Amino acid sequence: MSDPASYRDAAFFVAGGAHIDRRGRCRDAFEPGASNPGTMTELVGGAALNAARVLRGFGSPVRLVSARGGDGSGEVVARALAALDIDDMSMTWLDRRTPTYTAILDVTGDLVGGLADMALYDLMRPRVFTRRHIREALAAADALLLDANLPAETIEHLANEAGKRPIFAIGVSPAKAVRLAPALPKLAALFVSRAEAAAITGASPDGSAGALAERLAEAGCRRAVVTDGPRPATIVFDGEMRRQMPPEVRSLHDVTGAGDTLAGAASFAFAAGEPFLEAVRFGMVAASLHVSAERRSGDFTVDAIREAARKLPPPTENDHEFEDAK
Repeated sequence: MSDPASYRDAAFFVAGGAHIDRRGRCRDAFEPGASNPGTMTELVGGAALNAARVLRGFGSPVRLVSARGGDGSGEVVARALAALDIDDMSMTWLDRRTPTYTAILDVTGDLVGGLADMALYDLMRPRVFTRRHIREALAAADALLLDANLPAETIEHLANEAGKRPIFAIGVSPAKAVRLAPALPKLAALFVSRAEAAAITGASPDGSAGALAERLAEAGCRRAVVTDGPRPATIVFDGEMRRQMPPEVRSLHDVTGAGDTLAGAASFAFAAGEPFLEAVRFGMVAASLHVSAERRSGDFTVDAIREAARKLPPPTENDHEFEDAK
């Protein structure tokens, strides 16, 4: 990979979710339809914020636009962004509640269900981004990163505003990922789960990740990563397709935000000039560190992640090479 000194050059304009994440973790095996003993924690999260945290941690200047209410939760989000040294340009609706996401995790840390109370993000219409200070921040950015918490018309507006600059997008959820469909040809890269890829393309979620990645390419997506939990991710780039096995995570802590971390780290590396395949490998290592209970101080640095990415198994040819969905 490139000289780490060059990694601080790209300034990012980030737009989307920045809210309160509530995570309930079961003490024992999860039982559907029953009361499950466990613990509940609250953190500041959201796909855009999670990716922005990664970008800022690697040294990139970041300006973030989100939406929050005039409540205590909104103040918590604002303080967290200040502590992360992220330039907070978010809108505040004093008479509304700050969005929240509640995740229920099983005893191993895997997600068994979630609830998104995020109607406030629907107010982030294109006019929000025509305000002078936001237009100036957008014009000054080297790259854009957004998530599908934004309305579809806003996603298309930002994709148009990006011009020749790279714009990256995170699927967030199957219900919201469909908002990205009209903008696919304008994206530099798309980061989605298998279920989100199925929602965008209208395909069956039971299809292979490779078949879904092919459908994305046919819809005009130049580069994409379709993740599939601990199984190999499928990577589409410039007419090619590869499968990449993620790093082994021996002790899982929490999968929440793993995809956002991958997106933030891979966008960071790609904006710095790395080939997309290598940027994704870099992002997959960052994501594995994020979910690991064995993460140590000093692991989450550019040099440490670069070294770990070199040790990943080499990518393999996709089994069907752009034929499953035809």
